Amino acid sequence: MCKPLFSIVPQYFLLPKYIIGEKLSALWRSSFMRSIESFELDDNGILVERLGDDELRFDQVIRLTHLRISLWHFDQCVHLLNQLGSQLYSFTVTIGDIFEEEPNLIPKIRLISCPNLKQMTMTIYRNFNNYEPFIFLLQRLVNVEYLTLLLAINVKGIVSSYFIDGFFLEKNILRYMPHLRQFNYHIRSILKNASHITIDRIRQSFLKQRQPFDCVLDNFNNNYGQCQIYSIPFIGTRLDFVSNRFPLYDINKTFSNVTILLLFDDIKPFESVFFERVARALPRLRTLEIINQLEQQEKTTTKKINIDFAHLTVLILYDIHMDYAQQFL
Repeated sequence: MCKPLFSIVPQYFLLPKYIIGEKLSALWRSSFMRSIESFELDDNGILVERLGDDELRFDQVIRLTHLRISLWHFDQCVHLLNQLGSQLYSFTVTIGDIFEEEPNLIPKIRLISCPNLKQMTMTIYRNFNNYEPFIFLLQRLVNVEYLTLLLAINVKGIVSSYFIDGFFLEKNILRYMPHLRQFNYHIRSILKNASHITIDRIRQSFLKQRQPFDCVLDNFNNNYGQCQIYSIPFIGTRLDFVSNRFPLYDINKTFSNVTILLLFDDIKPFESVFFERVARALPRLRTLEIINQLEQQEKTTTKKINIDFAHLTVLILYDIHMDYAQQFL
């Protein structure tokens, strides 16, 4: 892999300024939008157009209070909240990436005021390093009561000795939201040379939180470690870099709503029995990606097992041993 534990599963179709993006821009600026209170754009259609500081994307939406949208750049989100923050009650945003070099973001975030924002959902499945602006933005949302975060974070240069855990969430996010009633999350953090961190330490960091949670810790042979922390019930529809050690199959069907799965393991091969369990645990799975160069050891059982992914439409076999191609093709 060119970037360890970095997802390459297709997520979006881009809406550039021309074609669809141009038509949407015309719609947002039309008088028709003056009466609109709620606007939702498909999560998979992501806007790439970046506006200048003086440009308005929604200049006619005087009644808009609920917005669901996907943006390619984090600074687009900052720009939008500077424009609409004062009137929004609910904001759901999917962001394509937070780039490492986005100058002058902090001063722009300081200008954001969201006195009426009660519901906030932010999804960033593409690994990002530039964590400070994201944290600073959340700290500005002091009136939020319902918060959902679905994130993949490279902790390089931020908390370089520890994964994102309960201590980090409390210190950097939760303490800034005194009105918070419900916090749903699935956060995957990646750290190089993390073998010194134990699962017990991660669990202890959540002792003060009353909400049920779980966590999974992996240390791979590529010298990278990964910690996935998530609230229960699980609210995501995507799991990345799931190994043989991930508790996919349980009696509570925790992950039954997952539709996108990326499997990775450089310690142990994925045997046929594992795929059978995945099929049972994830009945709605539509996209499956496999990264594993290790030869299967239990080939004699392959023909005896019936593996049925009823809704699978996308299969990505990337950097694999040929056993997995024979398993599915």
